[in-house]
Amino acid sequence: MLTGFLRPLHWLACAALVSSTAILPASAQEGPKLYAFSSGALTIGKGALVNNAPNEPPIQVPVGFYVIRHPKGNVLFDTGNNDKIIKDPSYWGAMFTALKPVNTPDVAIDVQLQKIGLKPDDIKYVVPSHLHLDHGGNVGKFPNSTIVVQRDELVNAFWPKPGTGGPYMIGDVLPLRSANTDYPNAVKMLQLEGDLDLFGDGTMVIKRWVAHTPGSQMMTVRLKNSGLMILTGDNVYLRENVEKSIPPNITLAYNPQGFLTAFEWIRMQMANEKADFFTAHDPDAFKAMKKAPDFYD
Repeated sequence: MLTGFLRPLHWLACAALVSSTAILPASAQEGPKLYAFSSGALTIGKGALVNNAPNEPPIQVPVGFYVIRHPKGNVLFDTGNNDKIIKDPSYWGAMFTALKPVNTPDVAIDVQLQKIGLKPDDIKYVVPSHLHLDHGGNVGKFPNSTIVVQRDELVNAFWPKPGTGGPYMIGDVLPLRSANTDYPNAVKMLQLEGDLDLFGDGTMVIKRWVAHTPGSQMMTVRLKNSGLMILTGDNVYLRENVEKSIPPNITLAYNPQGFLTAFEWIRMQMANEKADFFTAHDPDAFKAMKKAPDFYD
């Protein structure tokens, strides 16, 4: 029980707290919002994504990427296909013929971001799950953002380990490298060697998870109403991978065991926290997903 002396102080403190909360801007009182976008689509045999599945007929898969509007800044997870292929299919060379990307003008990343009133300069952090052509393609279009990437992935994009170089486009990552200077990058960059709580509040945590590439990473997003969401990049292609514990074909697996541990960890989060996970390439899941300007909160 409060004494007569302390009671006035208690009410003063409560009044100050209410007052300070009331004057916070609306954006600071809101939690993060998660938006899903498309950078077009690719055509591929399902057997590449789910080992031993049939490759004929090939399936068309989305090229998804995500924006999280956080009170402390906007975050982009993955950047889709390089917009250069919209006007110049030769930029991808043989990969364009093999993957048959949808390259209509409406899938350009700036056009997509406009759906929620953003421009590339409005993005504080760009977090590529990895730097393959369909995930890090537009990473060079954010010169005023901070790129958050695993150091091993950055190194492999420039100097690929044997057998891993095919899906990287050197032109995608060249804008990140300074010329004629000892400074290691041309833009602001966080080169990680592990996990990172991006804003220090637990709402967005980057998880280093070496599976698809030498520096692949996932990211968790904790939302007020929707709960824990896991953005998987290519560590999960289809929901079927997780549900049946089937990794992709070995040609897409730098570390096959990493896929299986990722699947197990995701299932654990689903069991413990009722978490959900989003992939970039699951056509059925992406079709059912809310798309920008709609959002998850």
